[in-house]
Amino acid sequence: MTTTAIPGRLGIRVLGLPIPQGSKTAVTRKGRPALIDANAATLAPWRDQVKLVAEDTCRYHDTITGPVRVWVRFTFERPPSHYRTGRNAHLLKDSAPRYPGRACGDVDKLQRAVFDALTDAAVWADDTQVVDVRARKFYASEDEVALPQAGVDIVIEEIA
Repeated sequence: MTTTAIPGRLGIRVLGLPIPQGSKTAVTRKGRPALIDANAATLAPWRDQVKLVAEDTCRYHDTITGPVRVWVRFTFERPPSHYRTGRNAHLLKDSAPRYPGRACGDVDKLQRAVFDALTDAAVWADDTQVVDVRARKFYASEDEVALPQAGVDIVIEEIA
Protein backbone atom coordinates (compact mmCIF):
# COMPACT_ATOMS: atom_id res chain seq x y z
CA MET A 1 0.00 0.00 0.00
CA THR A 2 1.27 3.45 -0.89
CA THR A 3 -0.27 6.86 -0.43
CA THR A 4 0.56 10.32 -1.72
CA ALA A 5 0.21 13.63 0.07
CA ILE A 6 -0.39 16.18 -2.69
CA PRO A 7 -3.32 18.51 -1.85
CA GLY A 8 -6.39 17.55 -3.88
CA ARG A 9 -4.78 14.29 -5.02
CA LEU A 10 -4.88 10.80 -3.54
CA GLY A 11 -2.69 7.86 -4.51
CA ILE A 12 -3.68 4.31 -3.64
CA ARG A 13 -1.73 1.13 -4.43
CA VAL A 14 -3.37 -2.26 -4.01
CA LEU A 15 -1.37 -5.43 -4.57
CA GLY A 16 -3.06 -8.59 -5.80
CA LEU A 17 -4.62 -9.90 -8.98
CA PRO A 18 -7.08 -7.33 -10.39
CA ILE A 19 -10.48 -8.92 -11.05
CA PRO A 20 -13.01 -7.53 -13.55
CA GLN A 21 -16.63 -6.87 -12.64
CA GLY A 22 -19.45 -6.72 -15.08
CA SER A 23 -20.76 -9.93 -16.55
CA LYS A 24 -23.89 -11.07 -14.79
CA THR A 25 -25.55 -14.46 -14.52
CA ALA A 26 -29.28 -14.89 -14.00
CA VAL A 27 -30.20 -17.13 -11.07
CA THR A 28 -33.25 -17.88 -8.97
CA ARG A 29 -33.00 -17.24 -5.24
CA LYS A 30 -35.87 -18.17 -2.95
CA GLY A 31 -38.12 -18.38 -5.99
CA ARG A 32 -37.20 -14.91 -7.25
CA PRO A 33 -35.00 -14.02 -10.20
CA ALA A 34 -31.72 -12.29 -9.42
CA LEU A 35 -28.54 -11.24 -11.20
CA ILE A 36 -25.17 -12.10 -9.69
CA ASP A 37 -21.63 -11.39 -10.83
CA ALA A 38 -20.37 -14.27 -12.94
CA ASN A 39 -17.05 -14.28 -11.05
CA ALA A 40 -18.39 -13.46 -7.56
CA ALA A 41 -16.04 -15.89 -5.78
CA THR A 42 -12.93 -14.01 -6.91
CA LEU A 43 -14.44 -10.55 -7.28
CA ALA A 44 -15.58 -10.13 -3.67
CA PRO A 45 -12.11 -10.64 -2.10
CA TRP A 46 -10.54 -8.26 -4.65
CA ARG A 47 -13.11 -5.53 -3.99
CA ASP A 48 -12.71 -6.05 -0.23
CA GLN A 49 -8.93 -5.62 -0.56
CA VAL A 50 -9.33 -2.42 -2.60
CA LYS A 51 -11.88 -1.12 -0.08
CA LEU A 52 -9.64 -1.85 2.93
CA VAL A 53 -6.60 -0.16 1.41
CA ALA A 54 -8.70 2.82 0.27
CA GLU A 55 -10.29 3.22 3.72
CA ASP A 56 -6.85 3.14 5.33
CA THR A 57 -5.43 5.62 2.81
CA CYS A 58 -8.35 8.02 3.20
CA ARG A 59 -8.87 7.78 6.96
CA TYR A 60 -7.90 11.45 7.41
CA HIS A 61 -9.74 12.71 4.32
CA ASP A 62 -13.35 13.72 3.91
CA THR A 63 -15.42 11.97 1.27
CA ILE A 64 -14.91 13.69 -2.07
CA THR A 65 -18.14 15.27 -3.29
CA GLY A 66 -17.08 17.06 -6.46
CA PRO A 67 -15.85 15.96 -9.87
CA VAL A 68 -12.65 13.89 -10.10
CA ARG A 69 -10.06 12.80 -12.62
CA VAL A 70 -8.74 9.26 -12.16
CA TRP A 71 -5.69 7.43 -13.45
CA VAL A 72 -5.77 3.66 -13.03
CA ARG A 73 -2.85 1.37 -13.91
CA PHE A 74 -3.54 -2.36 -13.73
CA THR A 75 -0.58 -4.71 -13.58
CA PHE A 76 -0.69 -8.44 -14.27
CA GLU A 77 1.85 -11.24 -14.05
CA ARG A 78 2.84 -12.58 -17.44
CA PRO A 79 1.66 -16.21 -17.91
CA PRO A 80 4.34 -18.92 -18.12
CA SER A 81 3.01 -19.86 -21.58
CA HIS A 82 4.46 -16.58 -22.93
CA TYR A 83 8.00 -17.80 -22.28
CA ARG A 84 10.21 -20.15 -24.23
CA THR A 85 11.42 -23.43 -22.75
CA GLY A 86 14.73 -25.00 -21.83
CA ARG A 87 17.80 -22.79 -21.71
CA ASN A 88 15.75 -19.93 -23.22
CA ALA A 89 13.02 -20.10 -20.55
CA HIS A 90 13.82 -16.52 -19.51
CA LEU A 91 13.02 -15.19 -23.01
CA LEU A 92 9.59 -14.30 -24.33
CA LYS A 93 8.20 -16.11 -27.34
CA ASP A 94 7.94 -14.01 -30.50
CA SER A 95 4.17 -14.51 -30.35
CA ALA A 96 3.84 -13.18 -26.76
CA PRO A 97 1.64 -10.07 -26.65
CA ARG A 98 3.10 -6.78 -25.47
CA TYR A 99 0.09 -5.90 -23.30
CA PRO A 100 -2.39 -7.99 -21.30
CA GLY A 101 -5.38 -9.04 -23.36
CA ARG A 102 -8.70 -10.77 -23.03
CA ALA A 103 -7.59 -13.20 -20.30
CA CYS A 104 -6.99 -10.28 -17.91
CA GLY A 105 -10.39 -8.73 -18.45
CA ASP A 106 -11.79 -5.67 -20.18
CA VAL A 107 -10.28 -2.46 -18.86
CA ASP A 108 -13.75 -0.99 -18.29
CA LYS A 109 -14.80 -4.00 -16.19
CA LEU A 110 -11.56 -3.81 -14.21
CA GLN A 111 -12.32 -0.13 -13.58
CA ARG A 112 -15.86 -0.92 -12.51
CA ALA A 113 -14.66 -3.24 -9.74
CA VAL A 114 -12.19 -0.65 -8.44
CA PHE A 115 -14.60 2.28 -8.70
CA ASP A 116 -17.36 0.41 -6.86
CA ALA A 117 -14.90 -0.53 -4.11
CA LEU A 118 -13.86 3.13 -3.80
CA THR A 119 -17.52 4.09 -3.47
CA ASP A 120 -17.98 1.43 -0.77
CA ALA A 121 -14.92 2.86 1.02
CA ALA A 122 -16.46 6.37 0.92
CA VAL A 123 -13.49 7.79 -0.97
CA TRP A 124 -16.08 9.60 -3.07
CA ALA A 125 -19.85 9.81 -2.78
CA ASP A 126 -20.41 7.94 -6.05
CA ASP A 127 -18.39 6.91 -9.08
CA THR A 128 -20.58 9.14 -11.24
CA GLN A 129 -18.28 11.92 -10.01
CA VAL A 130 -15.55 10.56 -12.30
CA VAL A 131 -15.53 12.92 -15.28
CA ASP A 132 -12.11 12.05 -16.69
CA VAL A 133 -10.39 8.66 -16.57
CA ARG A 134 -7.26 7.08 -17.98
CA ALA A 135 -6.91 3.34 -17.50
CA ARG A 136 -4.13 1.09 -18.76
CA LYS A 137 -3.04 -2.53 -18.44
CA PHE A 138 0.57 -3.71 -18.16
CA TYR A 139 2.62 -6.78 -17.43
CA ALA A 140 4.65 -6.55 -14.21
CA SER A 141 7.93 -4.65 -14.52
CA GLU A 142 7.63 -4.30 -18.31
CA ASP A 143 6.94 -0.56 -18.36
CA GLU A 144 8.34 2.26 -16.25
CA VAL A 145 4.89 2.87 -14.70
CA ALA A 146 3.98 -0.80 -14.22
CA LEU A 147 4.12 -2.29 -10.75
CA PRO A 148 6.75 -4.96 -10.04
CA GLN A 149 3.92 -7.43 -9.29
CA ALA A 150 0.19 -7.77 -9.90
CA GLY A 151 -1.98 -4.97 -8.54
CA VAL A 152 -3.39 -1.55 -9.29
CA ASP A 153 -2.20 2.02 -8.85
CA ILE A 154 -5.01 4.55 -8.50
CA VAL A 155 -4.54 8.32 -8.57
CA ILE A 156 -7.58 10.47 -7.83
CA GLU A 157 -7.45 14.20 -8.43
CA GLU A 158 -10.22 16.59 -7.42
CA ILE A 159 -11.16 18.98 -10.21
CA ALA A 160 -11.94 22.54 -9.21
